[in-house]
Amino acid sequence: MLAWMIYAVLVAVALSGAALLAEKAARYRRISTRWPWMVAIAASSLLPIAMATISIPRFETFSSAAPAAASASGPFILRDTTSIPLASTVIDWSGTRTYTSSVRINRFLADIWLASSFTLMLFLGSSTALFHRRKRGWTPGTVCGAPVLVSESVGPAVVGLIRSRIVVPAWMLKESSERQRYVMAHEQSHLNARDPLLVAVAMVLLVSMPWNPLLWWQFHRLRCAIEVDCDARVLGGGGDVGEYCETLIQVGQGQSGYVGAVTAMSESKSFLERRIRIMLSKPGKWAGALAFALISVALGMAVFAAQVTPPEAPGPSVNHAATIDPALLDAYTGSYALSDYSLVTVARKGSGLTIEPIGQFVAQGTIDVSALSDAEFSVPSIDVTLEFIKSADGQVRSVTVREHGRVVMKAPRVDPPTAEQIRAGLAARVKDQKPFPDSEKVLHQILSHADTGGVARLGPVESYRFEGVTDYGWDIYDVQYQHGAQQVFIQLGKDGSLTNSVIRRQ
Repeated sequence: MLAWMIYAVLVAVALSGAALLAEKAARYRRISTRWPWMVAIAASSLLPIAMATISIPRFETFSSAAPAAASASGPFILRDTTSIPLASTVIDWSGTRTYTSSVRINRFLADIWLASSFTLMLFLGSSTALFHRRKRGWTPGTVCGAPVLVSESVGPAVVGLIRSRIVVPAWMLKESSERQRYVMAHEQSHLNARDPLLVAVAMVLLVSMPWNPLLWWQFHRLRCAIEVDCDARVLGGGGDVGEYCETLIQVGQGQSGYVGAVTAMSESKSFLERRIRIMLSKPGKWAGALAFALISVALGMAVFAAQVTPPEAPGPSVNHAATIDPALLDAYTGSYALSDYSLVTVARKGSGLTIEPIGQFVAQGTIDVSALSDAEFSVPSIDVTLEFIKSADGQVRSVTVREHGRVVMKAPRVDPPTAEQIRAGLAARVKDQKPFPDSEKVLHQILSHADTGGVARLGPVESYRFEGVTDYGWDIYDVQYQHGAQQVFIQLGKDGSLTNSVIRRQ
């Protein structure tokens, strides 16, 4: 979940840049500027979900030479059409695997997602209820021959989605007929362009992914573009730019009361200044060429966003726990020593098993595992399997741990006193915050063997410093190079041998 959310933000960044360039190009060409932002909002919301989840079944193909022989191919997976593994290339996932694969963190993020969407819906519902309550106090009126609602302070604005109406503040009735005409032309332009519906659709998309800050920025730019387009339509209908700008300033001084997500003539003073500068600007000599260049780059950025590869989702778990003999599951429960300071505890949970590793960099907490066979189980979200090994007498003696299909360790089964000694030793390491006796020596060996590839580009080592012992009992060193820094995590056995190590770029 965390990796996918970061991927969604990266896609939104690219689409936001594309929309910004497309908006500038549209402004040079004097055409509508709101659609690039509407497309960006829709794509930022739907593209990451589609790329990560959609697969289309293929139809079987038949050979004319042998009609009975059908060649059935697998489904067409949208994710496989991408070619830019940006998330895995730019982000060093080695230090975040614990978080990106944690079932507990994924559930927490899902809860945050649902809670934020619900909170935003509740806020919009409350704003709607408040709007209808205030609307009952508004009185019907007429401005420039058009029916309006007259309020004490709300407006000028277009309110309502199904039956949109123009609302104006009472002070507007005292303005000159010329000012009233421009106000009504502006709000009627919103009605004709169905801007309230456009804002509502964008708000629905925003509710679907409220945790993405780029969506909020895109929504703000959409609201601004809607007003800019409305200004252009009013002036394109024969309005005088000087009189119209004075009307905008007058309306801005009588700032509208808040009534929720509506299309209002009054906006912030800084945006009002920008609108006036846009209206007063003249297209330059090279406006057409600049617009072509900008739209070309914008299309390139949009294609780039569509080609970013989403993080690989865990494959469907093949869970045959219901077919496994409960007595066999009970035989697997117990503790298995991964090292002198780490172990995994296997326990029953209903018709399945859970594991609880301690002293491990990759996995923490209690994790449900899925049965692949009577003796092999998979750990969700990370490509790790556990195979329980029996001795000649039929007793479970060890568990083999494989990562990406490769055996990384064989953990013998230990009795409860031994398991408790491992837990106590780990707790003592974390409490004392002292490095392993041979930790610095092993660090030199790791750095000497890592002086290739990407590490070599960092230059020579200038210094290193012991940072402490992590909560899972590994020594952590901060290594400073000539052109960068790294963190090195080290786990040793009691005999000083290297059990495991992880290098993470900073």
